[in-house]
Amino acid sequence: MKRILAMLLALVMVFALVACSGGNNSGGNNSGGSGGGSTTKGEEGSIPGVQKTLTIGIASDINELDPQQQNDQINNNCIALTHQPLVFLTNDTNEQVACLAESWEWTDDTHLIFHLVQNATFNDGSPFTADDVVFTFEKAMDPDQSAVAATLQLVESVNKIDEYTVEFVTKSYSNELLAVLAGYPLVILSKAAYESGMDKPYTVGTGRYKFVEWKEGQYVKFERNENFWGDDPGQADEIIFKPILEAASRVAALQSGDIDVCIDPPINMLEDLQKDENITVETRDGTRLFYMGFNCEKEPFTNQTLRQAVACAIDRDMIIEVVLKGLGKAQTTVVNRGVWSFYDEMEGFDYDVDRAKQLLSEAGYSEGELAVTLYVSNAAPYTTIAPIIKQNVEAIGITVNIEQFDEATLKDKCQSGEQQMFLWRWNVIDRLDEIYTELFSTDYATNYHQYSDPYVDEMAVKVLTEKDKETRLQLSQDLQTYLVEACPQVPLYVADLVIAYNKNLQDTYLFGGGNHNWSWAYVSLN
Repeated sequence: MKRILAMLLALVMVFALVACSGGNNSGGNNSGGSGGGSTTKGEEGSIPGVQKTLTIGIASDINELDPQQQNDQINNNCIALTHQPLVFLTNDTNEQVACLAESWEWTDDTHLIFHLVQNATFNDGSPFTADDVVFTFEKAMDPDQSAVAATLQLVESVNKIDEYTVEFVTKSYSNELLAVLAGYPLVILSKAAYESGMDKPYTVGTGRYKFVEWKEGQYVKFERNENFWGDDPGQADEIIFKPILEAASRVAALQSGDIDVCIDPPINMLEDLQKDENITVETRDGTRLFYMGFNCEKEPFTNQTLRQAVACAIDRDMIIEVVLKGLGKAQTTVVNRGVWSFYDEMEGFDYDVDRAKQLLSEAGYSEGELAVTLYVSNAAPYTTIAPIIKQNVEAIGITVNIEQFDEATLKDKCQSGEQQMFLWRWNVIDRLDEIYTELFSTDYATNYHQYSDPYVDEMAVKVLTEKDKETRLQLSQDLQTYLVEACPQVPLYVADLVIAYNKNLQDTYLFGGGNHNWSWAYVSLN
């Protein structure tokens, strides 16, 4: 086993070097560019004792700042600075607490009333009212204007009662409507900004910071919102996200002071980071599931038995050892750990080469007959996972060709259905509907599996609307078992959250899957 691991590590290193040498890798600007993306270490800002700029080194580039056109963790980190939702999700208890709505109540199974705060303003100084809420959700519910319309499938209308009261009318009761409304794709937009004809009206929000500049592949810059309406404004004058795709370069930037936060530091460098007296390394249970998906509408993976054969060929434990040095958990189910009703007791398709070969034969293929393509991001950890999967699957007689893309291109290709197999991840904190609907429901934008099954569509709605908790639990477990058998994806692991940062960083608000809120964070100079 040790010899196999050593060989795999060598293969992974060669593969990663090739991945970082050029091609589509938008991380060539690892210096973060110049001008707005560069910072002066230790420079005091307008608040005494607070470093002027907080710089966060990220492992993938921003790809979209229009809230309703995305649901990616790294984009959400940016949107959390500039916008706010009606209700806010806490990072300790997963509760929904007051934000732009100060209170709410279900008056019956189909009517949810929100009472809004009355002193909030947008970052351009204009007031926040019920008109902005109605505008936001009418836009979000229109699939021609929004990529997340299906999450509001049960909402019939959003109505203004008065300047600071709105009513959501639903088709039926929803267990997860509050959780949906706490998500960053559904933060409140400014109706006036859209009606003004301004460029990028979606950047106008009520958050603690406002958007300044985005240079793709270099940095995204925000500055403190001087019009912030709350009593807990941001502390740093500027917050900058700097994509540094190569993990070792992110660590070097943290150690040199070029960045203050290193997202996803490489596991093999943690020991050195932990010895650095100027750096804090934090770990906690994760919620982000990494998986390998199939395009279920493209040959040869229209064949369910073939998908199962490939699933049995993949050694999750080896991936966790090589990629994470054990800092993660393998699982069988498609539901993220920590989400209510997580169920991992079905038989599934564990690593079993003999069974994989038998399933390959049952699928109608002989060893050496198939050649397939695996699409991956050109960033870690995908460049490390891919060669392991390639070796695993080729051991049962299927040739695997790996193609790399920057994440934006990879998403486009998966949405259009070009892929046969792909590596991706999905972070969920508390919403089952974010899994069953957004990953597996027919024609949903983030259903990269191109999977369509009337039973799954129907069950997703039942899990969303069933009020009896025990019945709902059974429905969810049944659906998980069904999806594992259908095998549109191979769940690989949930990685522990590992993050390294300047020891003087204060007021972090971290989530296990990476949907952090940096609105309060700053580096203390005291």
